[in-house]
Amino acid sequence: MANQWTKEEWRAKFNNFDSDHSGCICMRECKRLLQYVGLNPTDDEIQEFMKQVDKNNDDEVDFEEFYEYVKTLQDPTGELRAAFELYDTNKDGFIDKQELRAILQNGAECSEEELEDLFKLVDENGDGKIGYEANVILGAA
Repeated sequence: MANQWTKEEWRAKFNNFDSDHSGCICMRECKRLLQYVGLNPTDDEIQEFMKQVDKNNDDEVDFEEFYEYVKTLQDPTGELRAAFELYDTNKDGFIDKQELRAILQNGAECSEEELEDLFKLVDENGDGKIGYEANVILGAA
């Protein structure tokens, strides 16, 4: 990814969230850090993340463990989150059909059938809204 942060930039971000300056981040610190980089993980997702990333099983994640993980992220700089927020025009945390129509049209016609078909593909729970799902990015975690 073109805008991927350097290792030193990731270290600085990691250190900012290491509130007790232990050189490691615990679950609470980890959740805040992942939220900062554009994810919105649940506590269960954080626990799963900690299990997978904590290679030495000390219940904390050191920088090297964290850095190895972020290198695998699809969107480690939050560009997808920024794009999602741009199109979430009513700022409710979801993209609804009207917002999706505006994205798709962007100067071209989009039939109602095309909109419905696409919406069915991405609206996994059928609630009429597309959320920015943390598990899309944390899915490997």
